[in-house]
Amino acid sequence: MFGIIKTLRKFVPVLKRRKEEDDIYSAIASFDFKAFQASIDYQIIHKNFFINALTHRSFLKSKVSAVVKLSSNERLEYLGDAVLDSVVAEYLYKNFPESEEGDLTKYRSVLVNQRFLAERAKVIDLQRYLLAAPTALKSIEDGYDTILSDAYEALVGAIFLDRGYDAAKEFLNNQIFKKLDVKWLNQFDENYKSKLLEYTQANTDYIPEYKVINQEGPEHNKLFTVEVQVNQRALGIGKGRTKKTAEQEAASNALKNLDVIEKMGLKKKKKSAV
Repeated sequence: MFGIIKTLRKFVPVLKRRKEEDDIYSAIASFDFKAFQASIDYQIIHKNFFINALTHRSFLKSKVSAVVKLSSNERLEYLGDAVLDSVVAEYLYKNFPESEEGDLTKYRSVLVNQRFLAERAKVIDLQRYLLAAPTALKSIEDGYDTILSDAYEALVGAIFLDRGYDAAKEFLNNQIFKKLDVKWLNQFDENYKSKLLEYTQANTDYIPEYKVINQEGPEHNKLFTVEVQVNQRALGIGKGRTKKTAEQEAASNALKNLDVIEKMGLKKKKKSAV
């Protein structure tokens, strides 16, 4: 009897691994490419690039990924990020000839930031096609933008590999640029860190410093709490699913309390006339 149990135990890991493999193969086999193409308005040539682009690391099991030969979208995200930067920079340079370098940089940061890309991903229902663990998908519903924005960049990378730079540029033109103008861009301009820095440089002898004072939650869905300080004195606190988001909220809250700087005695003293 004990010998049978011992033998069965040897097969349990194998059976579990086979089930995990079957789950992955089943998810890929049932993927609706026709609906996905309609959603992104793009005709796919090489399907494997797009399966890769939609595969979040949470979907992969460590023992299975080598067997199934499936990898996460992180490398494609890296490629897509570079392509996106290039396409956005080229578009802004050609279409905003009167804008200074600083404005072009600001506009580009708006068009490639996490919040904006996550919104573009939602427009094309990208979350519907993601291959990810239930906990990762739940985090998207809870407002965690990183998974969606990363997948959108990976999608751009997949299109670049599938048909080249011009195809990626056409996709982004249809997705982002067609109705773009300065007024529309400004509504996404939430660079509170830049505004706070400008204020402190003009009115004090210090610059803001951001410190993570707390972080909680699982690795793929962390919540960061950040405090912004001027001369080691707290001005604002912010929370966010990424450090950058938390820093922006902290800076935004600090800008609402600028009178505190004067009360703290941090304002530059006016030079007396000689």
